[in-house]
Amino acid sequence: MSNKYNVLVDMEDAAYTQPATIESDGLEFQDFSSQNKSSFNQSSALPPPSVTTAATSSNTGFFDSPQQQRGTTNGKPIWSVEYYAQFFDVDTTQVIDRCLKSMYPVGDYAADTLQNQPDLYGPFWIATSVIFFVFVCSSLAGSLAAYIAGKPHVYDFTLLSFAVVVVYMYAFLCPALVWASTKYFGCQPSLLEIINYYGYGLTIWIPVSLLCIIPFDYARWAFVGVAFIVTAVFLVKNLYIVISRADAKISRIILLAILLAHTIFALVLKMAFYSYDFRPDPVSSPPPTS
Repeated sequence: MSNKYNVLVDMEDAAYTQPATIESDGLEFQDFSSQNKSSFNQSSALPPPSVTTAATSSNTGFFDSPQQQRGTTNGKPIWSVEYYAQFFDVDTTQVIDRCLKSMYPVGDYAADTLQNQPDLYGPFWIATSVIFFVFVCSSLAGSLAAYIAGKPHVYDFTLLSFAVVVVYMYAFLCPALVWASTKYFGCQPSLLEIINYYGYGLTIWIPVSLLCIIPFDYARWAFVGVAFIVTAVFLVKNLYIVISRADAKISRIILLAILLAHTIFALVLKMAFYSYDFRPDPVSSPPPTS
């Protein structure tokens, strides 16, 4: 009886006095050095949030739209030459293609033709070419009309100054006013794209100036009417994408203002530069003889 008791006591003592080992408890050492190193490398590869935010905010330019940022000279101040150099980085093929597509207003001009990379080179030189052709063709037609009518012709160089004011105001002042009005009503416009619409839209007035030399006033009205319709469709088609972001009433008012300015521009060109009198002076009848 005592032996049994002693055995039981020995077993309990063994159970309580047996030292716990790592293998018996199922514990294992884990190596966290590689995981900490990889996580540290991943976290160090990312820039701080403040740096990322500052870089993004510095890419926003005066001419850039929210959907399109030019990546060549990001971060350049607006008063530097490098900032504007990117807007003149076009070749002859691109300019000619944009001119031709403006006279055939089909498709999305900004995405398909401009490819979200508008420029300032084309609008400036097209407006300058329109001034040259308008003045030269008007002077040539006026001299021919004076020759046919048998009257002396004096070249009026004040028409050149008038052409400069009219064309440049239409090509650059009107886009600025459209941009300011749409910007005020929260339409998120791009000033450079609007300048491209107006600048490249002037292309059709170059052949119209050549055609208006002919001595038929009805034909000249027809040519001016065709140019007016083509340019109006081109402007409305592309600007409506921006204007439609405002309220319906505001959109209609801005659209009517654009069409009114375009109508005034076409009438000024017709009346000031495309109006000539090719009729000869009537021969005075001899006095009656008694």
